[in-house]
Amino acid sequence: MRSTIGNPTKADRERFLAFRSIGCVACYLQKRFADADVHHLLSGGRRRGHRFTVPLCPPHHRGIGFVEALHGSSLATSPKTFRSLFGADETLLALTDQLVARQLARRVGAPHTICIMRGSA
Repeated sequence: MRSTIGNPTKADRERFLAFRSIGCVACYLQKRFADADVHHLLSGGRRRGHRFTVPLCPPHHRGIGFVEALHGSSLATSPKTFRSLFGADETLLALTDQLVARQLARRVGAPHTICIMRGSA
């Protein structure tokens, strides 16, 4: 099935690669680490694009292996509760952008102040 947002660019693939080191952003807020899936943020029920992504582990993302006491909430099963615990989409996106910038700066030895430009949704 072909995606409506097209194939990831080289920059998008670099972003997704950084997610491996960052781990789940919700777990990060809980001071834990877990491997993460790429979650595409939505607008009007449609994916906004590859730059509008956050890393979420399977329990936080899809509720797979979910344990409420450990994870707090799943985006798939309780989106309102998830957002009340971890923040709105834009908050998680801003945090993810900061973490990605730090990760990319470490990898290439660039300055720690990197501006990530996003296209319009």
